[in-house]
Amino acid sequence: MIRFKRKAADSIRPKIFQSILCVFMAVLLIAGCSSSSSSSKYPEKPIQLVVSYSPGAATDTQARIIAKYAKKYLGQELNIINKPGGGGQVGWNYFSSVQPDGYILSVYNLPHIITQPLVGDTSYKMETFEPIINWGQDPTVFAVSAESDITSLEDLVKKAEQSPDQITIGNAGKFVGQHMAILLLEQAAGIQVKDVPYKGSSEAIASLLGKHTQVISGNLSDMYRLGEEIQMLAIASEERHAFAPEVPTFPELGYPEVVMSTDRGIAAPKGTPPDIIKKLETVFLELLKDEDFLADMEKAGADLLILDRESVQKEFKIRYEMYEELLKTVDID
Repeated sequence: MIRFKRKAADSIRPKIFQSILCVFMAVLLIAGCSSSSSSSKYPEKPIQLVVSYSPGAATDTQARIIAKYAKKYLGQELNIINKPGGGGQVGWNYFSSVQPDGYILSVYNLPHIITQPLVGDTSYKMETFEPIINWGQDPTVFAVSAESDITSLEDLVKKAEQSPDQITIGNAGKFVGQHMAILLLEQAAGIQVKDVPYKGSSEAIASLLGKHTQVISGNLSDMYRLGEEIQMLAIASEERHAFAPEVPTFPELGYPEVVMSTDRGIAAPKGTPPDIIKKLETVFLELLKDEDFLADMEKAGADLLILDRESVQKEFKIRYEMYEELLKTVDID
């Protein structure tokens, strides 16, 4: 009787194994079909685009121009979600914990998403962001209000030499590109100013126009749109810019070290399926060729630097090494 039970059990085991194997294969097949089906239909609902700055500033303005044309190419709305604070850290900390399903994307800003984690405690790091495309490069500009008694970069440096830590320079937050430009000038000119970080560019601009700060380290696109309300002192680029050809560069004024910009693009969170990232890259690259879109960006004073995913990934690695070395040479206290 015992031997019979063993034989029965022995005959049952292969059948059980075969049944389990069939169920396992069926689950894999269903999952594969489901994944393929979901990516082929993606997006099936509106997509959120996190902007880590206030409405009205350069990053928000340009992101909204992209959102304006998104439905034509995505087939769904691209809704801007503003989460300002901490020079972008509030929004990117939030983004670091979202589901990687392609329905929440983020605008990234360089050097911000690299430099801030290198010097502070953030929930995100460069690897949090799966870059899709880069759309812009916005050189840093030092500017003053139209009524200011500071009329040149030379004036600013002289006043800072005479009164260390007294000249106030507003910026969009700690260790964003504009703040890095201030640190570079302090080092190059041997001066000390009082940098005043805000939640974002909108607040820094309001402070300058309200005469709460004397100088702003801002984006060219923001300064361009302000027109005669401000006077640009210098631009942190290698060459003069077509949007402001009358504005001298820091290098030509004797400070070749002061070259800085804010580069902008769109990223998905780490873990997003590769086929969704590829689809988004294809769609956004098409959008960035749209003639009406390009005209709107020009009106906004947006300088474009369009890069595909592979190019941005390479740029991330280059920038990381560059900024890591740069931060070793400046006083970050």
